[in-house]
Amino acid sequence: MLHLQEVLPMMSKMYLSRTVDSFLKGVKLSHEEEMRDIIIKNIDEFKNTERVKRNLNFRTTERDVTLLNRLILKCLLSSENYILTDKQIHEKVFALQSQILMDSKDESYITAKIDPMSNRIYTAVLNTAWKKDEALNAHEINILYTLRDELDLSIRDHYLMESKIGRFPQKGNKLHSARHIDQALKDLQLRGIVLRFKSDETYYVIPNDIVRVVRYEMGEELRSESFNQLLNNLNVSQLRSILTSMNINASGKKENLIERTLKYDIRPSQVLAHFNNPELTQLLRTLEGVNVSGTKEEKIKNIIDYYENVTVRVDSDPTDGRSVYYDFFEELASRNYKVLRTNKVIDKDANVEKYFEEATRYLFEKKLGLQLEDMPGSKHADGKIKLNAKTSVLWDNKSTEQPYTFPEDHVEQFLGYIRSEKTKVSMFLIIAYEFTAESINQAQKLKVFSEDDVGVALIRAEDLKFVAENWRDYSGQKNPSFDLQVFNLTQVLDRKLLSNRMDWIMK
Repeated sequence: MLHLQEVLPMMSKMYLSRTVDSFLKGVKLSHEEEMRDIIIKNIDEFKNTERVKRNLNFRTTERDVTLLNRLILKCLLSSENYILTDKQIHEKVFALQSQILMDSKDESYITAKIDPMSNRIYTAVLNTAWKKDEALNAHEINILYTLRDELDLSIRDHYLMESKIGRFPQKGNKLHSARHIDQALKDLQLRGIVLRFKSDETYYVIPNDIVRVVRYEMGEELRSESFNQLLNNLNVSQLRSILTSMNINASGKKENLIERTLKYDIRPSQVLAHFNNPELTQLLRTLEGVNVSGTKEEKIKNIIDYYENVTVRVDSDPTDGRSVYYDFFEELASRNYKVLRTNKVIDKDANVEKYFEEATRYLFEKKLGLQLEDMPGSKHADGKIKLNAKTSVLWDNKSTEQPYTFPEDHVEQFLGYIRSEKTKVSMFLIIAYEFTAESINQAQKLKVFSEDDVGVALIRAEDLKFVAENWRDYSGQKNPSFDLQVFNLTQVLDRKLLSNRMDWIMK
């Protein structure tokens, strides 16, 4: 999942400008770096829940843009890491519109999905609203919103009924064009909900900083894969009972029941609402690290939140068991126990530090192509790389839930590592998820006390992983070798600085 700060370096001026305009009105900037800096300085405002909710209110937006905004967000929220290429977005939106049209022609599906009385009332009001002219005004839209709430109808139910009267996606059931989709994508960027960037292709992403609010506001509580996992953890009897209570065919094997639950657009909260409090408690007890107490509503949310953190794990390198630790590098650095346990990366909290070290060894060895040195005994840094016969680089991992403070005893500890080395230590790297301001002073102190002008670099795990994934792009060579001089600076090496250094060192 991409955070805002990870996407910004890949965004060009036009798209950065749209993001700035989405939450900083009246700010006019000319240069890309100025835009990136001001976004990062105001990141709390970007992540503000009320801002996100406000910008997801489409009631006064032109009807076709609103419809496509919803479909685009549904496609992104259903995708792994909430990211799609430009081509994928267009294909998925067309497919979703076509699927709704197809479902609207299936009378048995409509009868099972929408209460007949609600269908009759809502369709009559919808017909009246559309007969007036070729657009719905704000007053009519508000009435339809209220009626949907009163009749417990979803936005998808609305689209199905619009399809039946020949008004979805457009008049005569005509699909929207690629141009229409592009207009909606621009609108979502101007709202600061979707970001556009380019690497090998053009991508659109909902940044992880706001994705949870977007999901709940749009009624997309879980991705299909995560919901599927939740349903698979229920038994056949429970699934049949849920479907029967909703007047949906409950025959067939477990996979048929799960498929039907997904097809009829039943929300996870609706599935879980079927259980009573003791049953929900029992479900919660099967999930590691989840609070089992609270009201029924809180328990339902706890279960959904658990599955929200589930990633459909595909190890990036099946040939090396350490790759799974590398895939969860930032989570190991920040001791994000919930995500690590949910995705079965750890079974004991005590393993976090060891796995963080293993992930770092994998990164240097496999991603940067460096030869690591064996270090006998236990009183030494976590890793060593020889630069030449007389010089080496040491690194140490610090896995912490709070930003790393670089305490005095660690200065002494690291001095001991440096002085006990037979080769001259030219660089000492400290890798953590985040650093305090004071840690920079401590790094300077270690450099001075080492009496050997050792460069002490502080590197965030996410920034080191950025280097590991992108360094080859900075080299003009056919078979490049990574140059450790990229890290030879005593300060916090953030992504911007690392990019600048790779730009001239790696060429």
